[in-house]
Amino acid sequence: MTKLNRYLVGAAAGLATVLVIWLCAWLLSGSNLPPRTTLLGVDISRMSVDAAKVKLEEELKATLDKDIQLRIDDQTFRLPAANSGLSLEIEKSLQAAPKRSWNPATLRDQLFRNKALDPVISAQEKLFDAAMKSIERKVTIAPRNADVVFDGLQPKLIKAVEGRSLSLENSLQTIKANWLRTNQISLESESRQPKITDDQAEALLSYAKSATAAPVYLTLNLAKPVEIVIDPRVISQALTFSAGRDGALQPKWLKPTFVKLVGKNWSTRLAEPVNASFTMVNGEPRVQPSRDGLDVSDEKLNSAMVEVLGKSPDARRISITPEPLPAKVTTEMAGGLGIKEVIGTFTTFFPYAEYRITNIHRAARWMDGVIIKPGEVFSYNKVVGERTEARGFVPGIMIDRGVFKKDWGGGVSQVATTTWNAAWVSGLELLQHKPHSFYISRYPAGRESTVAWPSVDVKFRNNSGKPIFVDTSFTNKSVTVTIYGTKFVDVESESGPRTKPVPFKVRESDSEECIFQEGVGGFSIEVWRILKRDGVEIKREKYRTRYRPEDRIICTNPKAKWMNPPLSVQQSLND
Repeated sequence: MTKLNRYLVGAAAGLATVLVIWLCAWLLSGSNLPPRTTLLGVDISRMSVDAAKVKLEEELKATLDKDIQLRIDDQTFRLPAANSGLSLEIEKSLQAAPKRSWNPATLRDQLFRNKALDPVISAQEKLFDAAMKSIERKVTIAPRNADVVFDGLQPKLIKAVEGRSLSLENSLQTIKANWLRTNQISLESESRQPKITDDQAEALLSYAKSATAAPVYLTLNLAKPVEIVIDPRVISQALTFSAGRDGALQPKWLKPTFVKLVGKNWSTRLAEPVNASFTMVNGEPRVQPSRDGLDVSDEKLNSAMVEVLGKSPDARRISITPEPLPAKVTTEMAGGLGIKEVIGTFTTFFPYAEYRITNIHRAARWMDGVIIKPGEVFSYNKVVGERTEARGFVPGIMIDRGVFKKDWGGGVSQVATTTWNAAWVSGLELLQHKPHSFYISRYPAGRESTVAWPSVDVKFRNNSGKPIFVDTSFTNKSVTVTIYGTKFVDVESESGPRTKPVPFKVRESDSEECIFQEGVGGFSIEVWRILKRDGVEIKREKYRTRYRPEDRIICTNPKAKWMNPPLSVQQSLND
C-alpha cells in the first residue's frame, strides 16, 4: 500500500469517526427539548413541549401565585400576582428553546451548554392599572405650589415643594422585564414640579403688605347709601392668592368669607336669589316660588377689591351698585317639568363640627334645584365644583391613604353618600361611586361613597324617561337629598353579613399634623339593589365592598390639637 493510499484510508477512517460522533450527537440531542434546558429553575431537559408545559404549570404554580414585591422610594409594596394582569406564557417561552440542528457546533452547545430560557410575560394593561391604583395613590405626592398667606396681618411666603408620581406605563415595562427573575423589583417615581414657583409668589409679597396696611371704605349704592368699613383684619382673612387661567398666582377676594365676617352690614341689605323648589302638600308636589336677589356678583366685587388693595391708604375707597340677580331655577321652569311625585329621598346624620356644617351646607346649596333631563348624567363634582376657599368651603377632616388629614371641603362626602343613596332608592342608573377605604358607622355599610376633586365622583343617569329635580335640605345634624320626578320602578335593598373581619392596630404619631382616630375593624360586605315593576323583579345588582381596618392613631405631639381630644382621653381607650 502506497503512502497516498495509507493517507486516504486514515482520512476515511477519521471522517467515519467524526460522522459517527456527529450522528451520535444528533441522535442524543433528540427531537424534544435539548439537554440542560431549564425555565425559571425547573429542569425540562429532553421533555416534549406538552410534557414540559404540564411540569412547569405544576411546579411554578406557587411561584406564580406569590405577591410581587415592589420597592418604590424606600417603601415596600405587595402587588397580588393573581390580580395584576400579568401572566407567564409557557408555550411562547418554550418556543425559544434551540431546535435540533445539523450544525456540529450547535449540536455541541445543545448537548453540553446550560440553557436557561427567558420567560415570556404578557400583560393586560387595564387589569394591571387597576391593581396598581392603590400603590400609585400611596406613592403619589402632589406638588405644593408656592403661596402667600397671612400670619395675622403679616404676609409670609409658603415655599413650593416638589411632588412625586408613578408612571403606570413605565412600571408595567419594568415589572414585565423583571417578574419571576428577582425577589424584589425596584421602581422609581418621577418628579412633579409645582406650577407656581417661589419667585412668582415672592413677587406678590409687596402687594400683600399693602393690602393690610389700612382699611377699605366700601359704599353700597342703595336707595340709602351704606358705607362698610373693611378693616385690615377682615382683609387678611378674605384676601387669598390662587392660580388664574394663565397659571400665574393672582390675588383673589373671597366673597363668602367676606360676607360672613361683615355679617348684617351686608346680609340685611342684600340677598342672594332663591331657586324654585318643591314641597309635598297633601301627598302631591307643590312648587315653591323662586325669588330674584339683589346682590353684587363675585366677579364685580373681586375686581374692585383687588384693584383698591394695591393703592395708598388715602385712595382706598370704592363705590359699588348692587344689581338684580335672577334665580337659576324659576317658578315657571319648575312648574313646566311635569313633576308628579317623590321618586326617592334619603337622609344621613352627622356629629356636630363647625367645619362639617359649613361644607355640608355649602355642597347642598350647590346641588339644590338641579334639573336632570331624560338621559342626562348627574356628576357630583361637576355640580358642586372644586372645594376651595373661594367657593365658600373651609378646611376639615378628610380620609387620605387610610388616615385622617386636614384639607379643604372635609365633610362633603356626607352629601355625596346621601346623594348616592337617593339615586339608589329612586331606581336611577348608578354609574360611578367609590366607597371609603374604611367603614364610617353613620353610613349604611356597602352603600356609601367618598368624593375627591376632580376624578373620584358620584354619577348617575336619569333613565326614568322624564325630567327629575334634585332638592336638598339640611340642619346642623342632618342632610337630606330628595329626587322629584315620575316613579318608574320600585326598589328593594338587601344586605349580606359582614365577613372576613380584620382587627385594627394601635399606632402613635408625633407629627404636629396628626389627627386622632378611634380605630375601626375591617370587613367585607355584599349589598343588592333589586328593581321591580308591577311586583316582578326586572333586575338585581350586586355591590361588594371591602373595608380596610382603620388604625387607632394616638397623637403624642402636644402641638397636634386640631380636632383632637386631650392625650389622656386618647390613651384611656387602650385601658
